[in-house]
Amino acid sequence: MSLNIFSMFDGVGGFIVGLNDANEAIEKEMFRTTYSNQFEPSKKAQDAYEVGVYRFPKMNHIPDDIMTVSDNKFQEMHDAGVNMIVGGFPCQDYSVARSLKDEQGIAGKKGVLFWEIIRAINKIQPKYLILENVDRLLKSPSTQRGRDFAIMLGAFNKLGYSVEWRVINAAEYGRAQRRRRVFFFVYRNDTKWAKKIDEKYENDKLEEGLLEDVVIASNRYDDYIFQ
Repeated sequence: MSLNIFSMFDGVGGFIVGLNDANEAIEKEMFRTTYSNQFEPSKKAQDAYEVGVYRFPKMNHIPDDIMTVSDNKFQEMHDAGVNMIVGGFPCQDYSVARSLKDEQGIAGKKGVLFWEIIRAINKIQPKYLILENVDRLLKSPSTQRGRDFAIMLGAFNKLGYSVEWRVINAAEYGRAQRRRRVFFFVYRNDTKWAKKIDEKYENDKLEEGLLEDVVIASNRYDDYIFQ
């Protein structure tokens, strides 16, 4: 099975490079990025977008602010067979680069862009998503630790998706920096993968370590627990 991908918040194409490397490793084109979107509203020159166009000329590049991309464009992706979304959505409102007193979380100017992912899911209905952000997201905001993440889990759950997540440190994989990021693996509940996971839960035979880093949402977030 091949996966046709929409890369949101594409930057200079980090996810695309990683997926292309995965294709080489398995000697098969399983991942094919067909659409990408990159726009930085605070900059007049869209250098990152231009890098993407130069490096991946055959791709359908969308140069617009994601908030102005129409539902019709997302529907076009659905009709074109896009079945996976990837993206490192903006992290500024969760990052340690911002002081705790100034943090905005999911309500911030950048934080609210998470809802554009939800809007895209509504129209594209992808089978899978891989998303990335800073690990502080899991504790955001500091005054209500975990609230923002619980809201995200609830939004995915409402659309019929389940989520696994893990914090990964790039230094542990040969990179020359301690770069801790949380990666989401989101899957639609009617996929074969979801059914496989359901069977493991039902049989109470979860393989050791399969979800070792998954934190089950606490009882205070009962409305957001996976189905």
